Amino acid sequence: MNQSTVIDFLRHGEACGGSYYRGITDDPLTERGWRQMYCQCGEGQWDTVVSSPLRRCRSFASAWCEQQQLDLLIEPAWSEIDFGAWEGQTAEQISIRWPDALAAYYKDPIKFTPPGAESYQKFATRVRKGWENLLAVHGGRRILVVTHAGVIRALFAEAFRLTVTQSFHIDLPHACLTRFTSFDDGNGRFVQLNFHKPG
Repeated sequence: MNQSTVIDFLRHGEACGGSYYRGITDDPLTERGWRQMYCQCGEGQWDTVVSSPLRRCRSFASAWCEQQQLDLLIEPAWSEIDFGAWEGQTAEQISIRWPDALAAYYKDPIKFTPPGAESYQKFATRVRKGWENLLAVHGGRRILVVTHAGVIRALFAEAFRLTVTQSFHIDLPHACLTRFTSFDDGNGRFVQLNFHKPG
């Protein structure tokens, strides 16, 4: 008998502060961000809800779990990548202070790490371990993970053997919901992408 685990990854909604490199910068959601996430989740049926500890994920996850009478699990593995000295900086500001750095990062993020930042390899390993832990602890269940675009792209790269730079081109708008289904048929585990629904 095949066993499947359904994991829905919800990207957080719009955050306060505008558009800049927001990795671990802990901005809250805007009112629009809250609406986006509630609209996306609706009356979704999940057995388990897991969230990044950052406010733009955790605040909604906590409110939604209270409404649905579910326990919330906070898991640091699902935090966004730490951009180090780039945190809170716009692309223009980065380009002025570190000429050519953005081009180097997007050309090969595995080889180039921003000053004081989490390396991409460390980030990808953290996300992969988070995924493996979900399957080990919550196998056979329906799980909602409230997380970040960078995390979801890292999962695409891991599951579908994409390069990191290819994963950067995946469009993940605010509050989009992406479903991965993991099957274990006794001979191995397979991952299927079921849908990608913009909020």
